[in-house]
Parts: sequence; C-alpha cells; structure tokens
Amino acid sequence: MKKSWRKPLFTTIKILVSLGLLYFVFTKIDWDLLAEEWRIANKFLLFVGFISFLISQVLSVLRVDLYFKKAEIQLSFINNLRLYLLGMFYNFFIPGGVGGDAYKVIALNKHFDQPVKTITSAVFFDRFIGLCAICILICLGIVFIPLDIEFWIKAVIFSIGLIGALVGPYILGLLFPRFKSVFYPTLLYSFVIQAFQIGTIVFSLLAIHPEANIFTYILIFLVSSVLSVVSFAGIGIRETVFYYSASYLNFNPDVSAGVALMFSFITLVTSLFGAIYLFKRIKF
Repeated sequence: MKKSWRKPLFTTIKILVSLGLLYFVFTKIDWDLLAEEWRIANKFLLFVGFISFLISQVLSVLRVDLYFKKAEIQLSFINNLRLYLLGMFYNFFIPGGVGGDAYKVIALNKHFDQPVKTITSAVFFDRFIGLCAICILICLGIVFIPLDIEFWIKAVIFSIGLIGALVGPYILGLLFPRFKSVFYPTLLYSFVIQAFQIGTIVFSLLAIHPEANIFTYILIFLVSSVLSVVSFAGIGIRETVFYYSASYLNFNPDVSAGVALMFSFITLVTSLFGAIYLFKRIKF
C-alpha cells in the first residue's frame, strides 16, 4: 500500500469505528431516563468537573513545554496554550486524530530553526508519556477494584505498574538521550494530569449518580482512554466501554454512558476555544 493512502485509510477506519459504536450505544440508551438524570444533576459539581478538566489541560501545556525546551523551542506560556488549544480543536473537529499534532509540527518548524524530526519527537514523547502514565495507573489501581481476579494476578499487575513507573523513564532516557532529563518530570506531570481528568469523571459521577462505586469508574475511564486511540477523538469508544462495563459490574448502564457523554461534552466545549486561533494568528 502506498504511504500516501495509509493516513486517509486509518482516519476513515477511526471515524467509522466512532460512528458505529455511537450508533450502537445510542440505540441502547434510555434517553428519557438519562435526560431526567441530567435535569436533576448537581450543576455545581458538574461545573467543578469542568474546571478540573481545564486545569488538566493547563498542566498538559506545561508538560509539553518541557519537551519543547529540550528541542530548543522557546515558547511563552500564552503562545504554548494557544497552540495547544488550536491542536485540541483540530484533533476533535478535523478528521484524523493526529491533525492537531501535525499542525503543531508544521507551525513550529516554520517559525523555529529546528528539524521536523526533532519537533515531531517532542510532540510524540509528550503523547507517549501520557499514555504510559495511564497504563501504569491501570496496573496500580487494579488492586482497589472489586473484580473476581486471583490476588496473585493483581499483585503481578501491580508490580508491573510499579516497575514501569520507577524504571520506564530511565530506559527511555537511555534510548533517547536528548529528552533524558524530562522523562521523570513529565511522567509525574502525567499522573497529576490524569488525577484532574479523573476528577472530572468523579465530580460528574457525584453530580449524576452519587452512590456509584467511584474506584471502579476510575478504572473504566482509564481503560477507555487507552482504547480511544482506535477511534476518532475517543468518541464512541468511551461511551461503549462505560456502557458495557456498567452492565458487567451491575451498574446502571444508562447513567454510566451518561457520565462518558458528559466527559466528551466537556472536551468538546474546551476544544472550541481553539477555534479562536483559526482566525487570530498565533504570533510566535
């Protein structure tokens, strides 16, 4: 297959996966029940969840800045935030999950005297370390979830997560010495970022369904975040994982899917801020 066809093909597959899963889940949801749950939801807690998500995005800007500095790209916080929001907008609204990242590479290459490969590496490792943090949190959190799994299996998974957190950044530093000094700090940033995104889920859950098992929902959210790489902006995957996990764990699947939809909605609203910089040029 010619290389020029790969990206459009993968993009099309992601969009079809998202649309297919959304259609499947939406036909299962009791929308009258969900609408009533949202109507009586605690609006203050939903707002706190939104603020928690915004904080996670600000921290994400600070995290990627560490990689940019190692790539000898000096950006002010404001310009970095503008670029990040515009990237979010592209990722959420433009077909192709890496559209925002590709735009960042092109824009920075145009204004800074750094090779595309170096800039791409900075953007890639920012994404990669975030994914690593999610996988580590899943491994560490498995012991707190009431699943019917042998204790020794949980212990092994927990050990893998702990070793990954302690040794993973060191190994990455040996393989990619340019970014060696920032792998541990950015992993720590990633844990805090995930904590605030988990906060969005927790506050949304408390607003809609306060008696739910919060720890289990956190694990479901983390798993859906990993699986979102095969869909368009995570849409469809998150709602499907929440819906069917709830059925398996004896939760209310409609409420569970509603929490996932709320997170997607918050992400959408935040991404819209990036549309400003489609018309207002970022001055580097």
